Amino acid sequence: MPRTALLPAASSALIALLLPAWAQAQSRIDDVLVYPGGAQVTRLAPVAAGARELVLTCLTARFDPDTLQIDAPAGVNLGPVQVETLPRDRAPDCANSALDEQLRKLEAQRDSLNAESGALETGLGYLKALGNGDARNPPTAAIGTTADTIRKAALEALQRQAQLRRQVEELERQITPLKSERDRLAAANPEWRSLRVRLSTAQAAELRLSYRITQAGWAPSYRALLDTASGALSLERLAQVSQQSGEDWRNVKLRLSTAQVSTRVGLPSPAPWLLNIRPPVAAAETRLYAAPPAPAPAMAMSVAVQGSRTREPELDRFDLTVFQNDYATEFVLPLRVNIDSGIQRASLTLGIEKLQARVLARVQPQNEAAAYLVADLARPAGAWPRGPLQLVRDGALVGNTSLQMAGSDERLELPFGRDDAVRVQVEPEQRNAGDRGFIGARAEHRYGRAYVVENRHSRGALTLQVVEAAPVAQHEDIKVQTQFSPPPSTQAWRKQPGWVMWEQSLPAGASQRYTADYVISAPKDAALTGLR
Repeated sequence: MPRTALLPAASSALIALLLPAWAQAQSRIDDVLVYPGGAQVTRLAPVAAGARELVLTCLTARFDPDTLQIDAPAGVNLGPVQVETLPRDRAPDCANSALDEQLRKLEAQRDSLNAESGALETGLGYLKALGNGDARNPPTAAIGTTADTIRKAALEALQRQAQLRRQVEELERQITPLKSERDRLAAANPEWRSLRVRLSTAQAAELRLSYRITQAGWAPSYRALLDTASGALSLERLAQVSQQSGEDWRNVKLRLSTAQVSTRVGLPSPAPWLLNIRPPVAAAETRLYAAPPAPAPAMAMSVAVQGSRTREPELDRFDLTVFQNDYATEFVLPLRVNIDSGIQRASLTLGIEKLQARVLARVQPQNEAAAYLVADLARPAGAWPRGPLQLVRDGALVGNTSLQMAGSDERLELPFGRDDAVRVQVEPEQRNAGDRGFIGARAEHRYGRAYVVENRHSRGALTLQVVEAAPVAQHEDIKVQTQFSPPPSTQAWRKQPGWVMWEQSLPAGASQRYTADYVISAPKDAALTGLR
């Protein structure tokens, strides 16, 4: 069975007697599990046969040593683990990130161009000396016998020098922001860590080291593409991943989890419900409460840590609130990816769902005299954490919203912008009031509303929904009489009393008039609220 070292184990007597044969190994990050506010990083480190000590250098100083775990295969005995923290200036060999390598290449190109420009400057100086007659014993066969030859040579040199100057300026424009980013990362990561592991193995093996960092996270985002003619809807999952751990993730297996680490993992004991009779006293009592006991100190890791620990800057916070199954959902990317340490977020595709939607033109005349397209579809299976949603209708971007799926929702509605080919007219509202009933004991209020909707599309009929908010009595003395034309499809749209909704198929070029008449009566002396 594999052995795991969480705390330094007591070395065996055999290892204590032998001089440690140590080797400095190059480990690599193989797997990363990213949470909304952190990540679990797994490294692989080879161990040679007969090794007595393993040294890993150039590790980020931003991981928590208390979370360090070392897994060894059968046949490998693990001993104490020592963690050492060094300033950056004492570990110059650790400047080997992708950013440093890119800077070195650009600076090498710049230096080469500057060298060529310097050589041209030397040649131009010589040609100037020849033109002025200052050169001693000029080699006539080399430079020609006419001033025209000198002029052409000088022209070519000056043109090439101008070209080199533009190339150097372009390289400087690329180098300057990269240097700023390198300096920023160096300031945010002023230290490196090294690990020294005592071990015993008779054969070559590979150790797995894992640790947690807080300078990482991910957030979901989505893109919805709707074909209004067919109702086909593609819902694309995206993940925005960011990490500022100080080390690049190159060619790693990436997993994304919706689980979140919480400082509260259990419930406190219930407070007792005590009943008593307060004795009569003249002065007010002063009740003293015992201070809650201080929390027990956490068990300290036995991993030896040398050096200082700097305060970590905060990273962007990610908010996930919807989970699949009972606990959390994990997304596994099918291909290995590269995510460099920095402020930029990497956008990764998690998959595309092909769905079928019912395309509606919805009108709410009391809010706006306009129609908006809505895609109504069955809720897709799986976990859909809350996140920003980009909306594309018939290949054109119409806007952005937020995707939020409540746990009890069986259907999903996505808005896709205004439909300008649907004309909505709102007629002026008719109002009047009067007395009615026995000896004028009740006051009556009448409202009349009317709307005309016209389908100006040329491609065919559309499914139209008109939504009206009707008055709802909240008191038994208030009476409401309603009359609608045509009869509505429901008077409790979305299970909300008073939300009246008409739904019908409206052919191209056709129009429909909708009316709603209300009579509200209440006692004459009652202060009626909610009248519009």
